[in-house]
Amino acid sequence: MSGDRLFSGMREDFFAAASAAAGMADFGADDFSDGLDLFLNCLDSETVLSDAGRDMTIGQIKMFLVSRLHSEQGWKARPDALQRPIFAPLVITGIVRSGTTALHKVLSLDPQFQGLEHWLTRAPQVRPPRESWGANPAYRQAAGVVDAMIDSAPEMQADHMMSAEEVEESIFLLPQSFTCNMFPSQWNIPTYDAWYRAQDETASYARFAKNLQLIGADAPGRRWLLKNPTDLFAMSAVLKVFPDAMIVQTHRDPLQAVPSVANLIAAARRLFEGTQSDRAAVGRRESEFWALALERAAEARGRTRVPVFDVEFAEIIHDMLGVVFAIYAHFGLTLAASVEAAMRDWLAVHPRRSVTLHRFAPEDFGVATGDLLERYAGYRRSRGYV
Repeated sequence: MSGDRLFSGMREDFFAAASAAAGMADFGADDFSDGLDLFLNCLDSETVLSDAGRDMTIGQIKMFLVSRLHSEQGWKARPDALQRPIFAPLVITGIVRSGTTALHKVLSLDPQFQGLEHWLTRAPQVRPPRESWGANPAYRQAAGVVDAMIDSAPEMQADHMMSAEEVEESIFLLPQSFTCNMFPSQWNIPTYDAWYRAQDETASYARFAKNLQLIGADAPGRRWLLKNPTDLFAMSAVLKVFPDAMIVQTHRDPLQAVPSVANLIAAARRLFEGTQSDRAAVGRRESEFWALALERAAEARGRTRVPVFDVEFAEIIHDMLGVVFAIYAHFGLTLAASVEAAMRDWLAVHPRRSVTLHRFAPEDFGVATGDLLERYAGYRRSRGYV
């Protein structure tokens, strides 16, 4: 499917390639065409891709469709899964680069939780026994893709701690609906971005919840541990689908977080755009998006009065276990001594760095510090950063 063909002209080819790869043909209800078609059109008209980036984009589209096929097949094979409700998931969210990943990794060491492993976002299925993963073709394929991605952009491992077998962000499963922040983050598609921001993501999160029911079908008693910074932007949808969610929101001064976000996203963009990647475009987009996400999360919290546990990035850096103790106490969870020991061991191997991790300036990504001060003034005052 590579070459000079328009992405919009390859639509049916994507479906055929996904079906051939998965050995399945049922993509489910046609509730994703608007997002898919707009995405394809924007790739044709708004994005400049490198040759490697074009091939990678083709692979990503196919992957999202393959993931969708696996879900539809899984729900037919295990209809009982959808009869098992998801109770009070622990959801970690917060502006990117505010400690969400490290907190997620530490909490995932507790076996009372089940998490969403990266490889299962690519091929949703009832989670098989851990000892069988090495023989699973979907696992082996995902591991190879992740290794290649890290080779191309080492920042993904340093900043995101990505691996095929460990817990992953919800955003890697949400693209099944083609209404997801992953698309305007990874690709320069402003028309899609504007469309996405106007969408109600409730249906997308409802499908996501069904996927969790499928993956956890053989562990219905284990509480889900989820993590997705973009849940801030979609907080209303999250609370509609998971009304009893136990939400942990991490916070960090945007003067530090936004340049770090931009650096992470720029690394992902470089995979697709090569030397043509525009760091300033990334900086402008991310600085605007996360301000809007914080505002929408605050509005949703205000409307529902949902009990959210707020954590500062500095607390995560200085005393991660203290943060863990406080979260467990707040939500009435029990921390076993053996789990605490495992957490201490993990932290010894993965020490937190400087409290600021302030390696980049807004100007490195085409954003004026003064503009950030103005755009985030209300949030910074509410968190005591000024």
